[in-house]
Amino acid sequence: MSRPGVTYQDIVAATHELKGQGKNITIENIRAHLGTGSIGTINKYLRQWREMEASTGKLAASAQLPETLVSLMKGLWEGVLTQSLQRFEPIETNYNQEIAELKVELEKYRSNNQRWQTLFNQWQQEKTSLATQKLTVEQALEFAHKENQSLHDKSDSQLTQLQEKQSRVEELHRLHLQTQANLEHYRESAREQRTLDQQQFEREKQQLMFEIKNLKEESVIQKAKHAEMKQQFNLLTHSHAELEKQYEQSIHSAKTLTEKVEHLNKETIELQHTSKHWQQQCKVTEQKLENKYAETISLQSDNKTLNQQIADIKQTLLDFQAQTKLLSSQNWELMQEKMQLEGQLKQMQAMITA
Repeated sequence: MSRPGVTYQDIVAATHELKGQGKNITIENIRAHLGTGSIGTINKYLRQWREMEASTGKLAASAQLPETLVSLMKGLWEGVLTQSLQRFEPIETNYNQEIAELKVELEKYRSNNQRWQTLFNQWQQEKTSLATQKLTVEQALEFAHKENQSLHDKSDSQLTQLQEKQSRVEELHRLHLQTQANLEHYRESAREQRTLDQQQFEREKQQLMFEIKNLKEESVIQKAKHAEMKQQFNLLTHSHAELEKQYEQSIHSAKTLTEKVEHLNKETIELQHTSKHWQQQCKVTEQKLENKYAETISLQSDNKTLNQQIADIKQTLLDFQAQTKLLSSQNWELMQEKMQLEGQLKQMQAMITA
C-alpha cells in the first residue's frame, strides 16, 4: 500500500504549531514542518484554512464572542472529527482489504468451478457412451436370441428324425426360457436404475449450480477434489475398456454359435456353454452397477461437504454484516455527539447573548 498524502487536519495542526513558534504561515514553512506533501495540496488546504479563519472572525464579530473562544470550539470540533476518522480508518482499511481478498478468492473458486464443471460434463458424456454401448450389447443379445429361435424352429421340423433326443432338446429349451426371463428382469432393473440415477444427478446438478456461486473453499481442498475426479475418470475409462472387451467377446461368441449350429448333435453343449457365459456376463454387469452405486454415494458425500462449506461462507458473510452494522452504530453515536456539541455551542451563544 502507498503512503497516504497530507490531509487538511495535518495542515491545520501545522499552522497552530507555526503560530506558537512565531513563524509565518507559508507553504514553504508548512512543507518544511511536515516534511512531506505537494505544493498544490498544501496550497489548497491552506486556502481552505484561511477561509475558515476569516469566517471564524466574522462569526465572532457577529455573535460578539471572543475569537479565541470560537477558535477553541472549532478546534474541539475538529479534534472530535479527527478522532472519529482515526478510529474508522483502520477498520475501514481492514474491511476493504478483506473484501478485496474475498473477491480474489471468489475468482479462483469460479475458475476451479469451471474446470470441475468441464470434468463433470466429460464424465456425463462417458456415462452416455457406456449406456449406448450397453444398448448395443443388448441388441446383439436379442439378435442371438432370434437366431436361436430360428434354429429351434428348424429343430422342430426335424423332430421326427430326432425323437431319441427330444428330452434333451426340451431341457435345453427350458433353460433358454429361464435365461431369457433372467435377462428381461435384468434389463428392466437396469432401465429403472438408470432412470433413478439420471433424475438424482439432475437434481444434484441443479442444486450445485445454484449454490456454487457463493462457494468458498480452500485451494488445497479444490486440488483434492480435482484429483478425486481425475481418479473417477480413470476408473470410468477402465470400465469402458472392459465393456469393449466384453462386447468383442459377445460378437465372437455369436459367430461361434452361428458356425456350430449346423452340427445338431453338439447344439446342446454349445447352448449350455453360451448360457453359462451370459450368466457370468450378468454377474459382471451387476458388479459394475454396484460400483456405480458406490460412486453415487461418494458424490452425495462430496455434496454434503460442499453444503457445509457453503454454510461456513454464509456465516462469514453474516459476521461481516454484523461488523458493518457495528460501524454504522458507531457512526450514529458520533453524529449524536456532534449534535450534542452543536446544541451546547448554541446554548453557550444564547447565554452569552443574554
